[in-house]
Amino acid sequence: MLPSSLDLNAASLLREGLLVRLEAGGLELEAGAVERVSTPGLQVLAAAAASARARGAAFRLRGVPAALADAIRDLDLAAAIPTEG
Repeated sequence: MLPSSLDLNAASLLREGLLVRLEAGGLELEAGAVERVSTPGLQVLAAAAASARARGAAFRLRGVPAALADAIRDLDLAAAIPTEG
């Protein structure tokens, strides 16, 4: 599950956690708790998605709230960060 805030303060911890999980395979992350989003958080998600693709692994965000969906769209990252719902 993603934290409620995907901002600069959360980015490095999020990155570390995603790297560990990527070592085990693909990622499907529950995003429903996300309330705040900033560019560093989106950069971490885009990088994790790119790493997963490079390994032939899955990456997807589920239960994406409006704030996160809007941020992904506003920064033109829809192709880089796969989402559902």
